[in-house]
Amino acid sequence: MLERWIYVSTSQLVAADAAEDVRAIVDVSISRNASLGVTGALIFTGWRFAQYLEGPAAGIAELKRSVLLDSRHQDVCTIAEGRYDHRRFLTWSLAYAGPSRFVASKVEDALTAALNDSDDGVEALAEMMAGFAIEGNG
Repeated sequence: MLERWIYVSTSQLVAADAAEDVRAIVDVSISRNASLGVTGALIFTGWRFAQYLEGPAAGIAELKRSVLLDSRHQDVCTIAEGRYDHRRFLTWSLAYAGPSRFVASKVEDALTAALNDSDDGVEALAEMMAGFAIEGNG
């Protein structure tokens, strides 16, 4: 059985360096996630992060500890966690679509709904993240 953890956090990155910093996060995370058997997706809006992680319980627990200790994140809010019966990101150790103001505004709406809503908001956010990663092997 797989575990999943979906969270939203407030970025503590300096705006001028954020794109480069997030690219570095993605580069490190791709190999780390793969070594842990974890797949998932990351969204960065310039203000907030949202991440969907799925895989073995031990891998998810290790990544969760890491995020919670990471000074680049503040106000980490878990919006879903626990057992889950299938992977959404089969071939992506970490899907990341890159920055976009249009996408950021849509994602912010989805993040707000997920933070303030029921399971429907969480699933809508997860589907949005999966839509960014239909094909690939990141």
